[in-house]
Amino acid sequence: MTYCLLCDPQLGPVLSESPAWRIVLNRNQNLLGKCLIATRRHIEAVPVLSGAEWQDLHRQLARTTRELEAAFQPDHFNYAFLQNQDRHVHLHVIPRYASARTFADRLFEDPDYPDHYAVPAPTDILTPEQTAVVVEDLRRRLAQAGTSCEGEQ
Repeated sequence: MTYCLLCDPQLGPVLSESPAWRIVLNRNQNLLGKCLIATRRHIEAVPVLSGAEWQDLHRQLARTTRELEAAFQPDHFNYAFLQNQDRHVHLHVIPRYASARTFADRLFEDPDYPDHYAVPAPTDILTPEQTAVVVEDLRRRLAQAGTSCEGEQ
């Protein structure tokens, strides 16, 4: 196998990990809270996911969505398995906003809402300090939420 960014132990910023998945803040924060959920093992096709990985993905997706809602109050979400640049299985979680949000002393806008977001996405890389504020907030929320969904047995 050639180098895989999503397998790299330095991948980050990692917000939370479960047995099968990593929740990672996307470096491009053109849409506040944009992140991805990547498998912890290297696989390149979604149908190869095991039953346990699908179940864990459901839990992690529910946690991620719930905590992004609490943190930033997005108006909608887009979810996508794209794998165009990185063949490693990962699910994009993309919050969408009808109006601007301010967080970490920054104004974030979603100028294309409610239409399809821009492809390719404009790049908005936060400063290390701003990234730290977003990461710390989401890590805290995800840690407090635990590893399972509310109401799950």
